Order: sequence, then C-alpha cells, then structure tokens
Amino acid sequence: MAAQVPFRLKLTGDTADQHQFQGYDGYMALAGFAWTLALVTNYAETGKIRQRGDFPGRDAVRATALKKGSIIADFSVLLQQSPGQVLGLGAIGAAPVLYGLVKRVIARNLGEDDPAKTPQISQLIERRAGDIEALVAKVEPAIRQSHAIIGNGASEMQILGGHNIIDTFNERTHEYVKANVEDASLMEKDFSVAAFNVNSGHGAVFDNDLHRTVSISMAKDVLNKFGSIFTWGLDQYANKTGGRVRIKYTRILAMDSTPKRYIALSAERRPLRLA
Repeated sequence: MAAQVPFRLKLTGDTADQHQFQGYDGYMALAGFAWTLALVTNYAETGKIRQRGDFPGRDAVRATALKKGSIIADFSVLLQQSPGQVLGLGAIGAAPVLYGLVKRVIARNLGEDDPAKTPQISQLIERRAGDIEALVAKVEPAIRQSHAIIGNGASEMQILGGHNIIDTFNERTHEYVKANVEDASLMEKDFSVAAFNVNSGHGAVFDNDLHRTVSISMAKDVLNKFGSIFTWGLDQYANKTGGRVRIKYTRILAMDSTPKRYIALSAERRPLRLA
C-alpha cells in the first residue's frame, strides 16, 4: 500500500520575508533538496544507492507551488514499498524511516551528530553503516546545492518532516558545506573501522583523538588493493575483537581545520596483541 510522506522548507530572512528570492539560486536550492529526497527515498524503497538515470526515488518526489509565509515550499514523497520491510526493520511506518534517513544524511554532511536517532534508525545504522556512509557521500553535492539560497534571498532554511524540524540551513552551515580545504600532508594513524561499503570505498573510522567518527573515501585503485583490510577492520569492530587498521591518509578540512573526511591511500591490519 502506497504511503505519502510530507516535507516542508520554510525560508526566512533577506528578501524571503517579502516572498521573493534570487531566481536562479533559489530554484537551484529547491532542486538540490528535491534531489536529496530522491536519493534517500530510492535507498529507503530499494535498499540500493542510485544517482543516474530514471529510478524509483526520482519519480517518487513531488513538489507543489510556493506559498507565502515567508516562503514555504512543500514536497511529498510517494512510497510504493515499505522501507521497514526493504531495510529489515520490520513493521514500522514509512515516515519514521524516511525522516530518520534524511535527518541522518543531512547531519553527517553538516558535521553534526545525530543524537535524536530512533531505535529503528540506530539499528539500521548498525546493520548498514557502510551503505549509510555511501549515501551521505552521494547526497553531499545536493546539500551543498541546497545552500545556494542562503545569502541569495534567505538567511535561513528550516527543513521540516511532518511537524518536526529535521535541520536548519543558515550561514554557519553554508560556510561548512562550501569549504573543502585539502590538506595534502601525509598522515598515519590506527583507527577502528566503524563503517565500510565495499563497492564504493566510502565509510567511517573512529578517531580516538577527536572522540568521534570521521568519513573516509578512497580512489578505486586503493579500494581494489586494500578493500579487504577495511572489511577485516569492520569485522573486528562489529565483533569487538579489538583489531584496528593503520591508515595512511590525507584530509579534507572545514574552514576551522576540523576534519570533514579522510582520503585513504593505504592500509594494514593491526590485530589486538594479547599479553
């Protein structure tokens, strides 16, 4: 049975308060949000990550005419499949899964934690962490595009799922997403592998110095050569057997030098050595 899940963008500040925004950047921002919904929806409906051609998530997202107050843009997602069944979460409604996934991929792209995870979304992240990190990476350009209107007709974009705020885009988040400072310094450290997608090479490692996970990616040749080591590291993490992976990497930083992503260049196993 099909389910319809509503989303709303509320734009305020700047010329949005007069129900206007800069045409090109404004509509590009709305398109970026629609594309975010399309990519996340496709994963929720099929369990697969797609971004090219015609796919179910692309067809599922609908938009209505803009409304005043200051500017309100309503979207709806028409789901033909149950995300709970597709993703192995059981009999859970479509809306909580889709809202949780959208919240997760936005938060990760803004460098934010996602403390409001429901038990079902926490379970999904635990089971399919590599998939979620790959989805986060695929959505990154769309979220950057969604910020085009910040400073070009609006000072804030509030994202709502139903009656709940999912996140808010503003000048701070705009600065974060548009800044990708490449630090080509070669670094090396031992990490726990918290997530890894064997097809894309996207994932996350836990950095003990930062006390948080950091996204990772790698070139195709690095994935082909060292992917099995990251898979081993993920198994060590999942089974709590203590093994880590020593990674040589460069970094992508935010403007404040906070690491956004590590680019893996090589890896080796570091098994736990018992006394």
